[in-house]
This record gives sequence, structure tokens and C-alpha cells, in this order.
Amino acid sequence: MTEVVALLNHEARQAGFARALASAFQASEFELLMATHRELVADVTIAQSVGDQHCLDPDRPLLWLSPADSAGVGSPDEQFLAAENHAAARSIALLTRSPVLNRPSSVSACGRFPPSSAIAVRRARQIPGLADGVRPEGFTATLPDDLDGTNRHELYDYSTGGSSYGCGTDPVGPFRSRAAVPHARLVKVSVIGTRTSTATTSPPATTDASVRIASFFELDLATVWWLIDDTEAAATLARIDCWISDFNCGGGVGEVAAAIAAWVSAQMSARTPAEAVR
Repeated sequence: MTEVVALLNHEARQAGFARALASAFQASEFELLMATHRELVADVTIAQSVGDQHCLDPDRPLLWLSPADSAGVGSPDEQFLAAENHAAARSIALLTRSPVLNRPSSVSACGRFPPSSAIAVRRARQIPGLADGVRPEGFTATLPDDLDGTNRHELYDYSTGGSSYGCGTDPVGPFRSRAAVPHARLVKVSVIGTRTSTATTSPPATTDASVRIASFFELDLATVWWLIDDTEAAATLARIDCWISDFNCGGGVGEVAAAIAAWVSAQMSARTPAEAVR
């Protein structure tokens, strides 16, 4: 039975997702192993000889689902070791010849996804047909006129990904903001390969746009957040996530986990005989 390694925090914010993933793989032809970055690094050897291609042992399908282990900030030595484990785990995910879900690249921890979700939303304007669904940010020297209590201005925190509304308390400019979308409902669409999953109704154009966004950033797994107005006629892109957790699964952890198991099966079936024996 082929082993599949899931790299995730199965005792923290991905605990529910980890249980759903284990259940989904029980009905598959694969054996699921859950590991932290440190456990993965301790279990895999990377060999490189002069004039030869690199070799990983063991080389197994990998689900790249977590950016780092969940350990808190420790001593300088512990922080250094955690950084080394992360770098080695990323190298393993990059060099693995077997299928890797959300394989990192030389420029990104996942596909070609930027280091900030806010930057990802801005870059999504480059996708044909999506420019109208992305709110441009504006910069002003003085506080924006938001004194009528309608919360027309939204401030996006690039470091945390959170949003706040109204004027900031800091009187020193420049001020950055984007238009708020009042009376809109939030819809989360999970993209797994070419499949989508959402817990609420979503216009077909929105789910199609979510797949195109994931493809644009070369992601096999993503959660795309939309603000849908009352008429269902307009959708505004709110956020893009390349990491999954119990909170941001669009269609629920069980449905997303089952789709991931199906993705692994399809990827393994599509391998050529030469790829299978490398």
C-alpha cells in the first residue's frame, strides 16, 4: 500500500481537518501518515552525487498543508532549529518526484502564492475578467471622510490578514483604505484541483473564478473568500488562503478531505510507468 504523508498540525488548528483526512483515506488505496516538519525531516534522506540527479529516500506523495510546526517561541537555539527544520521540509516538498499537494517553489512556500494574502488579492486583478471584483486600495494624506457611521472604509492589515472599519486612531498619514461592501454575505469556496466545495450557495461564476484564481497561483488547494451582494449579481474578492484549517474549509472539513483523497488517487493514476519507478 502506497504511503501518503500529510504535513499538518494535527493537534492544533488543523485537528478537526486531520481527523477528517484520516477518515477519508481509510476508504482509499493509500496509507496516510501524519507528520510535523521535524518528523518529516528526520524520516527523509536527500542524496546528491556529482553529475547525478538528487535522490529522496523515501520518495512519497506529500500533502503540504502547514507552513510550520505549532511550537511556541523558545530559546534562540530552538528558534534556529525550527527554522532549519522548516527549510529542510520545504526542500523535501520541492524535490519530491511523487505528487505534492501545493508544492512549494523557489519563489513561494506554496506554488507561486505571495507571502501576503492581501498582495495575492491585488495580483488577482491580473486575471482576465476579475479586475472589477477586486477593490483597489487608496492612499490619502488626511483621514478619509467616514464620520457618518456607515463604515465605508475598510483597512486591511497586511501582517495579520484581518480587517477593521472606520478611521484609524493614528492621526499621522498617509492613510490606506479600500471601500467596504455593506450588506454582503461572506462565502468561502475551497478549491481542490479543479473541484470546488462550499457550505453555502455560491453563484457559478464565483466558483469558476475561484478555480481560475487557484490555477493562477499554481495552487492545488486554496480557500477563496468572496463578498456576495443581496442580488447575487456582484461578487467582491475578499481574501485568498493557501493554507487550510478547521476554520477556513469552504465546504466543511469532511468534504474537502474527501476531495484531497480523490486528488491523490487521480495524480497517482496519471503517472507514467517511468515516473512510477523513478
